[in-house]
Order: sequence, then C-alpha cells, then structure tokens
Amino acid sequence: MIGDFSDKKLVLVEAILKAWTLKPVGSEGYRMAEVTLGGVDTRDLDAKTMAARAVPGLYFVGEVVDVTGWLGGYNFQWA
Repeated sequence: MIGDFSDKKLVLVEAILKAWTLKPVGSEGYRMAEVTLGGVDTRDLDAKTMAARAVPGLYFVGEVVDVTGWLGGYNFQWA
C-alpha cells in the first residue's frame, strides 16, 4: 500500500506523476459529446459561493461539480 512507502519512495512517485503527460489522440466529436456523472458533491460546497466546506479558499464550478440532468449544459449553468 502507498501508506507503507518511505518518504524517499513517495518523492519518486510524485516526480513520476508530475512528469506524466497525457495527450489525446482523437475524439468521438461534438456529436457524441456528453456530460458524465460524478464530481464534487454539492453537499460539500457552499451554495452561494461554491467554496469547499472542508478547505478554505478552494472553489469548484462547472463540470467538476456533481450536477446531472438531461443533456443540454446543466453543469455549465452551475458555472
């Protein structure tokens, strides 16, 4: 488990993850684009400011927030 890693090994893992690059090689296109489920639970956010209740100064909006509905930009309205 990662909790058993030494500090030295954790620093190595951090360096590897920071250097990791993801490069999309294609897309299904706009015709297939949809919003998926998941994200930051709205119960963990202040509804007026969108600030995280557990971390002062951290805010979330838009697609990162777990708001779903029919296709048509519901998460964009939250942004």
